Amino acid sequence: MQRKILAEYSLLIAWATISILVVLLFRQPTYTVAFFTFGAVIAASLLIAWAAEASEFSISKGLALAIVAIVQTIPEYFVEGTIAWKAGKDPLNCTIDCWIPNVIANFTGANRLLTGLGWPLIMFTVMVQKRRNGRAGPTSIALRKEQSVEIVFMLGSSLYYLFVILRGELSLLDSLILGVTFVGYMWLLFRLPTEKDGQEEVLEGPPRALMEVKSVARRLTAIVGLFVFAALTFVFVTDAFVESIRSIAVSFLVPFLGSGAVFFSIQWIAPVLSEFPEKVSAFNWARTIRLAPTALLNFMSSSVNELTALVALIPIVFVISSGSVTGTIPTSQHDVEIFLTMAQSLYACAALIDLEYNVSNATILFVLWVISTAFVEIRLVVGIVFLILAVAEVIVQRKKIVVFSAFRDTMRDKILRRSGAM
Repeated sequence: MQRKILAEYSLLIAWATISILVVLLFRQPTYTVAFFTFGAVIAASLLIAWAAEASEFSISKGLALAIVAIVQTIPEYFVEGTIAWKAGKDPLNCTIDCWIPNVIANFTGANRLLTGLGWPLIMFTVMVQKRRNGRAGPTSIALRKEQSVEIVFMLGSSLYYLFVILRGELSLLDSLILGVTFVGYMWLLFRLPTEKDGQEEVLEGPPRALMEVKSVARRLTAIVGLFVFAALTFVFVTDAFVESIRSIAVSFLVPFLGSGAVFFSIQWIAPVLSEFPEKVSAFNWARTIRLAPTALLNFMSSSVNELTALVALIPIVFVISSGSVTGTIPTSQHDVEIFLTMAQSLYACAALIDLEYNVSNATILFVLWVISTAFVEIRLVVGIVFLILAVAEVIVQRKKIVVFSAFRDTMRDKILRRSGAM
């Protein structure tokens, strides 16, 4: 490896190691702990992102897709699991300083950040690059038939939250249904045949350095080692990270946001820090223009994971922590948050029913995401607007709806036929 790249890896590993020591030394949340744990989350997320990128070209494509889809959301899993564990320790009928309401914060924020900021970021990057290259004409990102798998599962997972809203709770039943959905999704990805898109040609810096390690054994050892080290970092720092977010919210944001300060902070601080490396990777792919569909697919896959596996984790951890198998997590207090997340996701799916993502879709997602984040009190209205626009998108594009036929063809020609051949 080049010295510069080796120094980057060393710096991130050193920062994460020092952060673990700081957490073990101070024990209680302080500004020092917050400073180091916030940095540790970014460092560990970067290590995961780099290893994930390199792994796509170090092992079989199907297995790589399965692993990358999971590891990209590892930070959210740790944060969500920690909050659910704390919620399980809340006393019955807790009304003050409770964690139960906050279990909704991380997954709603993480998902809305992906579709509201991540998706538009890809399109806006492509637009800028096209202008720099002097390329005229409308800007859009066309998806392949195979990518209908992500859209269909994202659509189905989003609609499932109507069931959650109507019941007003999350339970082990949701874990079962969403978990089975996630397993089915991953199985379909695993069954898709390998298709090289030349992405390895544009890998830069640390991920490329991993990929260029000539010894396969050393390369895999390095990749697995980074995954394990990053995961251990989250094990040690996530609790302090979450407590630090709450402390900062109480100290600085309560005067402005009132009792919702902690919820708002957990909803946005954790996803912004943990998803930052993933957005950098997608930005680099979008800069090539040619790999913009890969960047969008990356975020679509993460959205499906967060809507299924991430939420499925919550009741499981809650039940283990509380010691009550029949324990459920009430969600009615924040049903507007779930509704807005569902509505934004449904619009994102509606934007892709013709397997094409354009500038107007990106602009709507970004503008409404900014409005709903800045003005909390009108989130219900924004959610309704998203649904209206989703219906309008379906009506306008009704003659171009190809996502379902593409999904059927993919199942018939590339998944079921391959299974039969084996």
